[in-house]
Amino acid sequence: MNSLKLKIPPVIVVALALALMKVISLFTPASEWLVSLPSGLPLLFVAIGAFVAVSGVVEFRRHKTTVNPMLTTEATALVSGGIYKITRNPMYLGMLLALVGGVFYWANLFTALGCLAFVFYMNRFQIEPEEAYLTGQFPDAFPEYMTKVRRWI
Repeated sequence: MNSLKLKIPPVIVVALALALMKVISLFTPASEWLVSLPSGLPLLFVAIGAFVAVSGVVEFRRHKTTVNPMLTTEATALVSGGIYKITRNPMYLGMLLALVGGVFYWANLFTALGCLAFVFYMNRFQIEPEEAYLTGQFPDAFPEYMTKVRRWI
């Protein structure tokens, strides 16, 4: 399984999670209590997710470091300001919030399995390798940062 580390770009992982959610929605019943929620809720979650993700990109650009998650070795700065005071992974959190929007869009609690699959994959094959690299790159600052700011929220 280590062969999957840093191999699939997160945007592809999101697309796969969305595809899984769509398939699940086709074969499982809608959740009545989700159907009764406001119709704008999915869009709200997608918009909040986009804001959170873009906030992360802006901070990376401000520090002139790579936003490409496949090129962790090109990280030149430890970004800990702005949105990074709240979450260590705002780009991934934004993607997750958009997926939660999908749960509300399909009004199907079973589709949340796609969100869980996304979090599992991202933790194991994207975030943990990134954290290992950043610990080596910033041996004092990154472990301290990890004690102050949570991985997701």
